[in-house]
Amino acid sequence: MLIVALCAGCASKKKIVDYGFERIKVEVPCKQEGFDDANYFRATGTASAANQQSARRAALENAKSMVHEKLGGFVSGLTSDYNGNLRTNAKASDVEGVFESEFETLIEKNLNDALQTCEEMFVSKDGLYESWIAIAIPKKQIIDDIMKQIEESGKDVKLNREEFRKFAEKRAAEMKTGNMQVAQ
Repeated sequence: MLIVALCAGCASKKKIVDYGFERIKVEVPCKQEGFDDANYFRATGTASAANQQSARRAALENAKSMVHEKLGGFVSGLTSDYNGNLRTNAKASDVEGVFESEFETLIEKNLNDALQTCEEMFVSKDGLYESWIAIAIPKKQIIDDIMKQIEESGKDVKLNREEFRKFAEKRAAEMKTGNMQVAQ
């Protein structure tokens, strides 16, 4: 009985703060620079830290991580979609093998070369720095690197390179925020 009385006493002392609103719209820094378009894979990263450099580094890594996921989806989707529509003598496993072998190297190179398109830095009352960074990677560069990877793979991949390039360019252009279509 004593425990119930103590718990009931604690609960009654809680204060509920009413701010007078249910929600507030927050403007997101670098928002427009974070959406893919026909020419670029883009992302925005954010992070908070006790110093500017740590916040900035973490925000950049978060943006790179988001683009890495997009590129992984694009490249694996591209190879499986192309193989599904294969009209050439190439073997699906040969095409996929070329991409899997050097995929991380291709992605890391492009992430290291990413264009920084926006950066905003804020400091809160408690002294924490909040960094927002947007990056972009040209889709043409990714496709050029994929084509170069196929050529330099040393594997005898028999595929119509021009047809594959056109297919990749079409898929990249379709891959905009909310505008990716299912392969047919």
